[in-house]
Formats: sequence, C-alpha cells, structure tokens
Amino acid sequence: MDLQINEKDGKMVLNTEALEAAIREGTVNTVKDQVKELVKSETKAIFDNSDGRIMDKEGKSVIDTGFFNKTYSSGRRGVMDGAALGDYLGSNGGPFLRLSPIMEKFANLVRKRFDPRSLLVSGFNLSEWNKEIVDWNKKGALSGTLVEGDVGAIVPIEFLATVIEFAIEQSKILPKLWRIPMGAYQTRIPYLSQAAGSYFGGILLKHPDEAYEKESTKPTFSYKTFEAKKLIGLIPISDELVMDSSINIINYLTGLFTRAFQYATEGEVVAGTGASGQMLGIISDPAINAVKRITLNTVKRDDIINLESALDENFQDINYLTRRATLNVLRKEKTTTGAPIYYDTTESGLQPGMGPQLNGYPVIRTRNVPAIGNKGDVVCGELGYYIWAIRQDMTIDMSSERYFEYDVKAIRFVVRQDGAPGVSIAFSILSNIPETS
Repeated sequence: MDLQINEKDGKMVLNTEALEAAIREGTVNTVKDQVKELVKSETKAIFDNSDGRIMDKEGKSVIDTGFFNKTYSSGRRGVMDGAALGDYLGSNGGPFLRLSPIMEKFANLVRKRFDPRSLLVSGFNLSEWNKEIVDWNKKGALSGTLVEGDVGAIVPIEFLATVIEFAIEQSKILPKLWRIPMGAYQTRIPYLSQAAGSYFGGILLKHPDEAYEKESTKPTFSYKTFEAKKLIGLIPISDELVMDSSINIINYLTGLFTRAFQYATEGEVVAGTGASGQMLGIISDPAINAVKRITLNTVKRDDIINLESALDENFQDINYLTRRATLNVLRKEKTTTGAPIYYDTTESGLQPGMGPQLNGYPVIRTRNVPAIGNKGDVVCGELGYYIWAIRQDMTIDMSSERYFEYDVKAIRFVVRQDGAPGVSIAFSILSNIPETS
C-alpha cells in the first residue's frame, strides 16, 4: 500500500492510518522508503525547480542548492564554525542568489534586530507580518506552517528550509536519520513491537494439524509520540552586518543558523535527555542495549566486536560513533594476526575512496559522544532507525541576552522538532561498567 498525503485545513499531512496499514502489509524498510518519498515531495514543493539546482518560481528567492553539497572546512582546524561559515557566505556568496520580496522584508527585520521598539518607530506591524508569512508558507510547505500564537516574527519557509537542507548535507549524522515531516504539534508513528529474533510484532507462524482450527494471529503495534519541542539558539548580530546588502545579510545568517542547528540537533540525536525540551538521544534511551566493557575506563578491541555482536543480523548499514581520543586508543589495538582494527589511511589498509573504518564499518568522529570511559563513549548501530520529526517553521526575535562585545546584540531563534530511536534494537552502546563487576 502506498502512503497517502491528505490535504487538511490547507495543509498537506501524512495519513497515519495508511502508514499503519503499510507496516501491517509490508516491512519497516518499505515504510521508510515511502516516508522518504514524502520528504522529497515536501522539499520539492519548497525548492521547486526544473534543473535540480536552482529554485526560481512564483516570486520566490533564487537558491542554488549546489552550495549544500560543498564541504566548508578550514584546513587542519576542521569544519568551519558558524561565525567562519557565516563570514565566508556573506562575503563570497552563498546559496541565496536573489531574494524574494518576502526575504527582502526579512533582511530589513534583521537590520532592526527584531527589536520591538525599533519596529514600532518604523511603523512595522509584527502581527501583519506573521499573518503574511503564515499565508506565504502555506503555499510552499506540505507539512504545514506555524499557526499557533508564539513570541517573535515567523521566518519565511524558504530560509528555514535552506538552513535545514544545508545542515543535513554538511553533517555526517543527520542525512542518515529517518526524517519525518511533522504536520502537527504532535504526531503518533505506529511501529511493530520487535525484539531480536521476533520481527513481526508477535505473529506466530505455525503448521497446524489439518484437524484443528487454525489460530488467528495479528501483529502487535506500539506507538511513538513525537511532540514539537522547541530548540532555542542565540545568534550574534553586529552593526557591521546590518549595514551590509540584504543578500549578504541573508547568506551570512544562513551560515550561522546552519552550524547552530546542525550542532545542536546532532548533540540531541546522540545524547539528548528526552526531558526539558530535548529529543531522546541514543545514549539516553533505556531500551538501548548497553554492553559491558572489558576493562574499566578504556576501550579494547573486544569491546568494539561485542557492540556489533549485540546487534541483530538484520541491521547491515552500521556506523560507529566516538571521539577522536577514543579512536587514537583503538588505533593501537590489533587483531590476532596483527592487523589494525581502526584504519584511516591507505597504509593501514583503507581502500581508496573510503572513509575511516572501525571493525570493517564506517566510523564518525563527534564531540557529542562522551569522553572515553563514560557510558556511550562508543555507539554502534544503524542510524536510519533513529526517527527525526521536524516542522517547517521557525520564529525569531530579539533576545534579552546581550553579548559583551561592543555593538553586538543577539537574536533568538526557535525551531520545533522531536526525535527518538524508532527501533531500539538497532543500536548498542558501550556501558561504563566492566564485565568483572
């Protein structure tokens, strides 16, 4: 059964009944593929184009999505931080090639730093702006737009969508997640109750004796509820910036927002508490298999092997997550034949075109994983089974906070999203408890 996208109250939303039926009739991978198609259709509605790169339709901004695929690094310092990326895009050109009238107004709001007093003096009506943006966003967003009252100015969807897609392409973690558009402030996703060795929600397959009545079986379903939690961040805005051209301001902001959104979201995917407005991270999920380590406060070769062994054979697209210092410890670990367990150079056994490998699987270095010796210092699993639900709306206003630098103020942004491991048995983490305890 194909998933359906229904129109409701002027919005296009996921038909969860069709989703449940698809799970009953197919496999979880089938459902994942269909939800991916929904995300593609939502993205295409925003970045509607003819050649796959440039968006230019119905008075929208012209956006070169080819920028999303570029890797912005700064040599040995690694990936550019938000300030460096913002400076680069603001001065050298970014994804925005031309601004729509709505985005021109948005740039002027940035110049005023969303300060209520400045807006009042200039005769700007925030309520009228928000109504205009709600109507505008409805034209481009399948998953719906912000309609409930909230503090601050609503952001045009073309800006937020650019930030999200840019952040996903710049990340090693986000593009691997199971991304689901949220059409409402709360979304329930049905899933089969599964465990290792039981993949069909408790269905029993039998060869009954012909003389006996056949027992009816049906799958057991559970639900994961996702609520649109607020991700709040502060962005510094200097006087030098607000004197620049509108398109430079927007491209600069794109760099700042991209990095802030990327880092914060990655951190919650890995270690979010599930409380205080955070998503539930892999390490914090009590249903994740925590594998005891061989030796207290360090990581051994057998720990890495045991993490993989804790996963069922059905999970094949496995990645390890850990920190640089932990990998440097594992660099010294060898197999029984003297071969390295971690290799990141051709001299150590890495094939051309491949990224760093640990135990034969890709490994991602991230500071969001705890330091060596702590619970979750190594994560193993198939990231495609982490559900990331996100709404296509954002508000922004002036922050009550102030930076200490002269002539630098801050604006506050709020994005709404939620996430949790969709299939807990797809992950394993290294416990801080040794086997001997």
